[in-house]
Amino acid sequence: MFPEPNYGTVDKAIVQGRLWRVKFNGSYWFAKLYYADRHTVLMPGDSVEILAIQGITLLVLPCHHT
Repeated sequence: MFPEPNYGTVDKAIVQGRLWRVKFNGSYWFAKLYYADRHTVLMPGDSVEILAIQGITLLVLPCHHT
């Protein structure tokens, strides 16, 4: 977990169970949703809160941060 909130922007759609890309700190990272809600889909341009890094994959949640 990060000591303060970090945010990224979805580059390619994120669907539960698959790895996609998020732009964070000027780089593109693989990302996956932190929880298993099969109905959540994040589209390019959506903001995400980055909760943690697992290897080279960001664990993210949808957010309203702009």
